[in-house]
Amino acid sequence: MKKIRLIIPYFGKLPKFFPYFLLTAKRNQKIDFLIYTDQKVDQFEILNAKNIEFVTLSFDELREKVQSKFDFKISLKTPYKLCDYRVAYGLIFEKELKEYDYWGFCDTDVLLGDIYQFLEKHSFFENDYARYGLFGHLQIFKNSQDVNHVFMSGRGLNYRLDYHNVFTNEQTFIFDEADGIQKIFEKNNFKQLQDKFFHDIDISHFSFREYGENEPKRYYFWSEKNGLESIEIKDNKLVVKHPLYAHFQKRTIECPEFEVVDSFYVIPNRLVVGDKISIQEIEKVTNNRFYWEYVKSTFLKKFKREKWTLGFIRHKLRMKSK
Repeated sequence: MKKIRLIIPYFGKLPKFFPYFLLTAKRNQKIDFLIYTDQKVDQFEILNAKNIEFVTLSFDELREKVQSKFDFKISLKTPYKLCDYRVAYGLIFEKELKEYDYWGFCDTDVLLGDIYQFLEKHSFFENDYARYGLFGHLQIFKNSQDVNHVFMSGRGLNYRLDYHNVFTNEQTFIFDEADGIQKIFEKNNFKQLQDKFFHDIDISHFSFREYGENEPKRYYFWSEKNGLESIEIKDNKLVVKHPLYAHFQKRTIECPEFEVVDSFYVIPNRLVVGDKISIQEIEKVTNNRFYWEYVKSTFLKKFKREKWTLGFIRHKLRMKSK
């Protein structure tokens, strides 16, 4: 069996959704999770999750750890900027990963399916892929010297592929996604598994539709027995699928006080402890409606001060140039 470890730094108040993410992580017994945080984590001991390790440290301490790997002064002012550094975790956390065959990272606004089963099903190990991933929600890399340093090979290619630009600029480059690390892997002829096996929920709609979909009658169910299931109504019948994960980006999911449970389900935008619901209930709770939270966040975003600075505008223009 291959050994895999996912690195997850999280700084600031933990959302109520977080322990339910941990439940789905715990079920991935063949995957280890290393979580760095400045928050109290004693309350998660009830999970008894042997595959999840917490390390308590401040954001300043983590910044020092990242800085120690580079001979130039990095820019890392906010936790969000860590997204650009995730492709370098193989180097940054090389000591913590030395016993592992693969490493990776994932978001915490997700519910995970069975990661190892997915990798085996798609011959990830057999075909010696160097990387799995399309977006920053979840990615896995082979733990080798060439793969762990490949992010440096974009130096001098263009503005957004040059890691020195990325790591010395306070702006975000989305370096961990398609126009960043993916292009660098392609230029180095590394094999990548990149089909879409997950659900990425459209942030602009109340219902759980994926980008480009019509409005589905869908909700998500998780159980200790069967893991993550996507359940929807099609032609008056229930269709059940097992996605790699479901990503609930920029959604405030109302959650009950956490306790260890065997099953729960997620409907827009609420997590409920319990068993599967009927077709009639699905029809009722998945109706799309005016999504005020999205409208409000979009409106406020337009008035953020950083959007109107010369540096930000220049950065956006350079990001669009090839």
